[in-house]
Amino acid sequence: MAELLQNELEAIGAHPLRKELDTFRTTFKSRYPTSEDVNLTEIVKQLTSEASDPGETDVLLDFLFALLKQPAARIIRSRTGNRPLFGDISSLIDQIMSNTLKTEYIAPLIKLVLTKAEDTEIWIAVFDLVARTKPIPRPVTPPEPHPSFTPSFQQTPWSFNTGGFVEATEHRKKIDDVLKEELRPTLRIDIPDFILAVFGHISRLDELAQTVFDRCQDEDTRLYIEGSGWTKWPRSAEEESVLEWLQDLMKRFVAWTDGVHPAASRQIYKGPKTYLDGSAFRRKMDVGVMACHGQSKTDHGTTHRPKSSWAQILVTGELKSNPIEDGHETTWLDLARYAREVFRAQDRRFVLGFTLCGSRMRLWHFDRSGSSGSSSFDINQDGLKFVRVMLGYYLMNDKQLGLDPTIQHSDGQRYVEITRDDQIERLVLTEEIRKHAVIAGRATACWRAYCDKNQSKEPLVVKMSWQYEERPEEGELIKEATDKGVKNIARYYHHETVQVDGKNDDTIENVRRGLMKICGRTRFTQSSLNEPDASASEPQGEIVADPSRSQSQSPSLSRKRSSSTAQMAPPASSKRSRSSFESRNSGSSIYNRVHRLIITRDPGKPMYQASSPVALINGLVGAIKGHESSLNAGILHRDISIGNIMLTENEDDGFLIDYDLAIKTNSDRASGAPSMTGTKVFMAIGALLREPHSFMHDLESFFWVLFWICIHWHGRDKKTKESDFEHWNYLSTTDLAVAKAGRISKKIFNTVDGDFTDHCKPLIPCLKELHKVVFVEGSCWFRERRELYSEMTTVLKKARNILEAKTVDYRLKYLAELELEGTFSSKPRQSSNLAGTKIFMAIGALRGEPHSFMHDLESFFWVLFWICICWDGPGQERRKVKEFEEWNTKRIEELAEIKIGKVFEEDVFDEEMSDHFSEYCKPLIPCMQELRKVVFPGGKRWLSEDRELYSKMTDILEEAKERLDL
Repeated sequence: MAELLQNELEAIGAHPLRKELDTFRTTFKSRYPTSEDVNLTEIVKQLTSEASDPGETDVLLDFLFALLKQPAARIIRSRTGNRPLFGDISSLIDQIMSNTLKTEYIAPLIKLVLTKAEDTEIWIAVFDLVARTKPIPRPVTPPEPHPSFTPSFQQTPWSFNTGGFVEATEHRKKIDDVLKEELRPTLRIDIPDFILAVFGHISRLDELAQTVFDRCQDEDTRLYIEGSGWTKWPRSAEEESVLEWLQDLMKRFVAWTDGVHPAASRQIYKGPKTYLDGSAFRRKMDVGVMACHGQSKTDHGTTHRPKSSWAQILVTGELKSNPIEDGHETTWLDLARYAREVFRAQDRRFVLGFTLCGSRMRLWHFDRSGSSGSSSFDINQDGLKFVRVMLGYYLMNDKQLGLDPTIQHSDGQRYVEITRDDQIERLVLTEEIRKHAVIAGRATACWRAYCDKNQSKEPLVVKMSWQYEERPEEGELIKEATDKGVKNIARYYHHETVQVDGKNDDTIENVRRGLMKICGRTRFTQSSLNEPDASASEPQGEIVADPSRSQSQSPSLSRKRSSSTAQMAPPASSKRSRSSFESRNSGSSIYNRVHRLIITRDPGKPMYQASSPVALINGLVGAIKGHESSLNAGILHRDISIGNIMLTENEDDGFLIDYDLAIKTNSDRASGAPSMTGTKVFMAIGALLREPHSFMHDLESFFWVLFWICIHWHGRDKKTKESDFEHWNYLSTTDLAVAKAGRISKKIFNTVDGDFTDHCKPLIPCLKELHKVVFVEGSCWFRERRELYSEMTTVLKKARNILEAKTVDYRLKYLAELELEGTFSSKPRQSSNLAGTKIFMAIGALRGEPHSFMHDLESFFWVLFWICICWDGPGQERRKVKEFEEWNTKRIEELAEIKIGKVFEEDVFDEEMSDHFSEYCKPLIPCMQELRKVVFPGGKRWLSEDRELYSKMTDILEEAKERLDL
């Protein structure tokens, strides 16, 4: 019997067995209602006998899956390999599915669970079961030396947010659950001096607010009475009434500011029953501040107001009729959803918002480090504060509202400016590639771009993201990789830390402007009865503007500076307080994120834009090469996902992007960052279980990428398919690991065919072969194998060759299998009529020669030549090459001379094919070269009819077919 080590005892004590085993006991008793202690042994023996029926096998599987979900199974290390005990339990499931486990071995363990034995006894029985069922190891070649990897306790853990969804329908309930996990750790309210920090730098705000508030108390208006409140405030606080009241009030406020810009261009948004445009999914918002609509006249002369969109929302808002709801989680979550949509639709550094529950108002700030809120106040008791806040939202400039000042606009162009080689370059943004819909996180946004000084307009990719301050800079890693000659990755161009107001742009010092100097309490921690009201720290009198904060900034102050030379402005507090702030009452920290800019060459295109499964495989092969090349240079990627694998423009190769989470393999310490986000659905099972990250996990992720594509992809520009796997986005890491572990067992995986789209069914054999090399014997890996790189690329290349051969066979079938030897006269047919499709006609036929079968055979040559120029694969639009499209309009004599020029010189003909054949048809170039030699012997036209030309042409076509099959 196994004995437990001290660390195993500690893990078991810290993580007692959970309710999943109680569920198994209940299921067992319902299936075997007579199972008392006296006959329990007999029933377990029956359950685990080799003659068990499928229903009893299901009971065994339920039991093992319940064990898999125990936290201790992920912490206790295996005694048979470099993995958690979880991996050994997964192997037991595989053995049951493949009928290779002697199920009677499991009987003692089941009996201990059913009799509720001590946790230590149960885990000892698990170790004994694993030892008895361990397969006899096969001789293996010692693994190649490879870079050492940081132990798990030195690596940053995984966390997830709403930016990591893949092919997910954003159901509110599921989004709320993930959004809570994204923001809950960083959510703070009752922040002292919140209003001062947010509104204290707005020019003339105090003056104008006091003027407006005085007008509200004038006898002729009597909008506000001291001690009573707002005279027209709807006491029921019903949504519609409050919206009408607020809209009318703000119109008066704006009028009393004498049209101060930008107040005159703002208005209250009221739309609790209207969906806003610009969201991937239908979303509504109660109230907010928005940019004013333009108006236009319809054909009938009536005024038309366009529909509102998230791109117009400047400040988000949420209304509730009951003041008690100010403290409810649902109120804050509603506002957070709106903030996420604004981040998605606009170029934002932060988003401001407010909640109004009854007459209690609370102000909010959302940024890439999380969210924070003021103390709540009653707008009827503090009318001046309410005026100051609402007028402040109207008077803020774009930067104060949170829009990114480094993304500028001029002459209809959007651009950013960088300093490269001591010169300022303007990079014009031409197309948004992607933007992650997330609040707290990296919030990666990418654009296609070009430098306006570059006459060739070399395509670039501009990427902005918010990285943890402690994490190695992605730009430095990509620069190092490029300098070392790493292949199949995005090539380095430049990187900087974004500058705003002449400072490094980060969340704590620059975005929050001191909001977190003293932290408030968490949203879900109630204040003590003896704790003073945090609202007392909010200024009741004037807001004193910070003289260092100017409303208008010179454009140069918003430029970026090279990360390698930029220095963080020294904070007033210690270095620790700059990197993170600990929360009062919670003990958790809010970590600083830094705004980074990275520019790379080679935009490429996403995998879902591949024109064929062959192109898809090309992308995967290239990305795996890039991963291995990076590893050889000492860099481990750690975030393999469909979004981080790109195709080259001509689809003959692929490459890796996004080194945000990459590490140097010789690192001897953790990054210090609090968490590491990734795309959960593509993560390896071991990575989900927090194993030390290895290149093997990334290789497994390539498998899950192809698996995911095959389930969802219908072809280029086609909408991805909804699937039963969407819920993977919302599972916990443990539950997802369990789901994947069940999926990879050989018997289960062999049923995958029904989940694939019709477009991807040709990839089923490839994925099954990959499954065999990635999950040997249907199990997770237990040792690192560098040879897995070549094994995976070999499988992919073999699949590519098979798919290409099938496609080429389709292309050649018409020409190779036509019965060409029909009954012809032995003499040329005498005819003066010109007949046929001009672009395919033989040179002699164009010149008016009597038509011969030789002309028809030459026409077959021109048919294939034309196909190779115009055809780019099944289902693709016909390519149009201007030079050859003009053949349709040429005079026949002129077209004859053009064709002579194309084929009579071998070098010229080869150049024509190289320059003009589609990438899809370039494999046919050797075939065309051989056909030219027999159709135009010696580079000249035929002088006499040759019936053997039939066999010569078909032999060449058959040989080409065989060659391409190989």
